[in-house]
Amino acid sequence: MLSEYSCLAEAEGKTVLTRVDENVWIVDTMALARPGVVAAYIVRGNESALIDTGYASSAATLLLDITEAGIGPQGIDYLLPTHVHLDHAGGCGVLAETFPHASVRVHPKGERHLVDPSKLWKGATELFGDNLMAQYGMPLPINAERVETIADGESVSLGAGVTLRAIWTPGHASHHLSYVLDGRRSVFTGDAIGITYPAFPVLIPTTPPTSFNLPEAIKSLQRIREESPSRLLSPHYGIIDDPIDSIEANIRSLPDWTEKIESMRRNKLSTDAITSRLSDAIARRGGKNLSALPEYAQGSIRLSVLGVIRYLEFAGSMR
Repeated sequence: MLSEYSCLAEAEGKTVLTRVDENVWIVDTMALARPGVVAAYIVRGNESALIDTGYASSAATLLLDITEAGIGPQGIDYLLPTHVHLDHAGGCGVLAETFPHASVRVHPKGERHLVDPSKLWKGATELFGDNLMAQYGMPLPINAERVETIADGESVSLGAGVTLRAIWTPGHASHHLSYVLDGRRSVFTGDAIGITYPAFPVLIPTTPPTSFNLPEAIKSLQRIREESPSRLLSPHYGIIDDPIDSIEANIRSLPDWTEKIESMRRNKLSTDAITSRLSDAIARRGGKNLSALPEYAQGSIRLSVLGVIRYLEFAGSMR
């Protein structure tokens, strides 16, 4: 169940930053001008870290929220994208320019994409098309000297007893990291956990191309469960205050989701037909007609279908 912290607060048409506790804030990046779709998180000790940055087109909103948190131009010390997908690291280049002293940390496999996002941009354009990519915004490259790698088990100390520990959680992407707030049993999951939008609180697996891997995704969920979290902080979207139940639901959903897509592929259904059937089933689980399913949720479902199809094709070619 999503807690009250996942709800968007608004005042006078301007996003209000939501404080989760004495060290953590949730930032609604207002992705594509929609609330409750992509979150970032500020974590503060003596120093401050920003976990995920949203799309490049969300950077202005994110900077407004950071200012409202009382953080000045020298106030972000670490930029920590969980992975380099555009909704998580697209704004990292803009933020790196805005906070010139911030250290940018990423899994070693993601480093080259922050330094030179052209290959990432090309692949995403082939997947999403020019119109949608224009809405996402093009990521800015980051000087290689600014980008440092962070591996499984390494920590970022923010002082005042606040430490973020990276755990490698592949499956959604091979370079995916989650962060544990040590001593607090809070886990910033990134996309290791599935999607549950506040406006449509039904679990949608997040299994995108090009590197979704079913066994790795399940292992990553099990790894997070081993941390005995008291809460999960999800980018899509918000605070999950029944973490073990949520993890178990995600573990069950992934093979079921994959098997359904595989069965429909065997029956020669097209990608569009598979997406439509799964979208209809998800809408009905949420008590809605397919026409009432938010457009961004339908887009997430289609992307996840494409990722499973690619995974199945690759797995088949390896047999």
